[in-house]
Amino acid sequence: MLSRHLGRHIRGNPSIIARNMPGGGGVIASNHLYNVAPQDGTTLAILISSFANDQLLDNPQIRYDARKFLAIGRLLDTTSVLFFWHTSPIKTLRDITEKPSAIGITAANDAPAYRLRAMNRYLGAQIKLVTGYPSARDFVLASERGETDGGSSTYIGLSQLFASYLRDKKLNILVQFAAHRDPHMADVPTVIELTSDPEAVAVFRFLVATDEIGRSLFTTPNVPAARLALLRRAFQAMLADPEFRAEAEQLKLPLAPRSGEEMQQVVADMFSLPPEVLAKVKELGQGTTERK
Repeated sequence: MLSRHLGRHIRGNPSIIARNMPGGGGVIASNHLYNVAPQDGTTLAILISSFANDQLLDNPQIRYDARKFLAIGRLLDTTSVLFFWHTSPIKTLRDITEKPSAIGITAANDAPAYRLRAMNRYLGAQIKLVTGYPSARDFVLASERGETDGGSSTYIGLSQLFASYLRDKKLNILVQFAAHRDPHMADVPTVIELTSDPEAVAVFRFLVATDEIGRSLFTTPNVPAARLALLRRAFQAMLADPEFRAEAEQLKLPLAPRSGEEMQQVVADMFSLPPEVLAKVKELGQGTTERK
């Protein structure tokens, strides 16, 4: 959708080609943008939202410095939530700390795993991580079958796949992993609100930054400042374009935009984490999990 509209807001109306590439949604794309793509602003990518987090957590696959990618702007955040099936014994925030629960996730080293282990460490939660579920659909169906009590998924994924379950309160959302409350869940606290411990707050802020990045558009390092400014202005003009917004609504693609400058600061803030706090985050990668 972006490729159909952004060019109309750049002088000369250049064509923008959406190029599908193997690995285009992950680390391969980030490595390509940094090391292979021309560094002139003609290659854009919606990078995997954990690209900065991956570098700080020593992912051996990365071949880039996340701070040098240049942000054009954000289309949407990808706020994640912790939900429980309506028949689970877990009904309230207090229940999370007083009763054991099993939560379905994909892998032992992905973002939800770190966040849930942090809840165990800093909030006294009794969450057992159960890996092997590929997607939000699998998280929900596993809880419906009684294999788990719930799961951790993006809110947009749940709202698109299981709107009726949310409407009928079959899914009970107790926590959102975000810096600020999502307007669609104004009554659900963020994980940061659940603690006043400075170390815990710093750890949780780091762990929710990936969802803050969400679906953000970046270009390569070393793009001249004037060209970067041109791309950022075009992005903002596109967001205000009635044709763009009409297509987004037609395709049921929600928008929660932020500027390129704001997203550049989000990445910078991740790298300002004190070393001793980053060490605590890395420790969370060593927790135990179970396979489904």
